[in-house]
Amino acid sequence: MKVKVVQKEDFHFLGTGESGREVPIDAAGYVGGKGRGIRPPELLFHSIAGCVGIHLYEALHKEGKHTEHIEIETDAERITEGYPKVFTKIYLFVKVKGDVSEEDVKKALDKTIFDPGTCSIAYMINKVAPIEYKIEIVR
Repeated sequence: MKVKVVQKEDFHFLGTGESGREVPIDAAGYVGGKGRGIRPPELLFHSIAGCVGIHLYEALHKEGKHTEHIEIETDAERITEGYPKVFTKIYLFVKVKGDVSEEDVKKALDKTIFDPGTCSIAYMINKVAPIEYKIEIVR
């Protein structure tokens, strides 16, 4: 996986990867960022939620389960004193609408997050910041 990040101005960078899409990146305002892009920790959470969503859909689809909508929200616990301010726990709030049961979604999420053969991002992050999830089935 190759990504290139190029500085545009002070704390503002522009990333490009294999997809060819550009990702604007900027620091937090308190260190000099000016809101010109996504902060790196936010990018990490987009990666976790996106990867889990993709593999959750894939796992349910392979089991013949129909989904109309999948939504994943994230939250986390983080060390706030000193540096580095690492995340110590990740929470995923997963809403699924479709012809699925909570058990279907739990089985698919367990495979997605905890099996090394599926979402590599969640699997890797779970090793250093354990991931917990809550499921809501929307009818």
